Amino acid sequence: MLIIVQLGITILLGYLFGLPYQYLIILFILSVLLTPFFIHFQMTWNKEESEFYELTDFLQQFLVSFKQHPKIYASLLECSENTHDQLNKQIKQWIIGIETGGHPKQFADEFVRAQSHFIVSNLIHLMLAVENFGTFNYHEGLEIIQDDIEDWIEDTTLFKGEQISTKNRIQVLALFACGIAWMSHSMLFRTDLIQTMDFYYFSLFVFLALILLTLFFSQKIISVPWIERNEKLWKS
Repeated sequence: MLIIVQLGITILLGYLFGLPYQYLIILFILSVLLTPFFIHFQMTWNKEESEFYELTDFLQQFLVSFKQHPKIYASLLECSENTHDQLNKQIKQWIIGIETGGHPKQFADEFVRAQSHFIVSNLIHLMLAVENFGTFNYHEGLEIIQDDIEDWIEDTTLFKGEQISTKNRIQVLALFACGIAWMSHSMLFRTDLIQTMDFYYFSLFVFLALILLTLFFSQKIISVPWIERNEKLWKS
């Protein structure tokens, strides 16, 4: 909603600057064309944020449940009800695979391929080793991975917060630039320094178009995946 308001302010500034209607129409069309991208970028952010926290919440619950009774199947059943959409489907497929008598590692590997972060792989393969071979010291390994998950959440949250701050700073600076342009506009008309209005209006049009593109690229910053490519076992 905020970005739509900023687009509207840009068009309003064009009107207040006295741009000819052909330039205002072009700016309006540009704004209309960019709006779906702004909405898509925001929806991508919301989706990535929801999926990231859902995955990390599941991993933490899965790990705690496995600590209490080191059986993957029982832990999956206990934690699956708190998941949704694609993650829930992946877990259900894992459960069904175990129930139909398939090899546990096969379906665990399918889940790791779908959620290919190295921490997910470390956790799942440790659980498989504990369940298949048994050990008295597996709690220490689980606690290390639990710390890794907490660090992962903290680092990602801080980094995404910095991305939002960067986006907001760029957008505020763009609006400041519009304010400075408005003051310059008033001064120029008071001093009669403008000799060719056509060039002046074209310059204003280019300036406002660049403001729109600046808002576009500032919003695009937040549309990247929350799980970075270099953290994945399989690059995609």
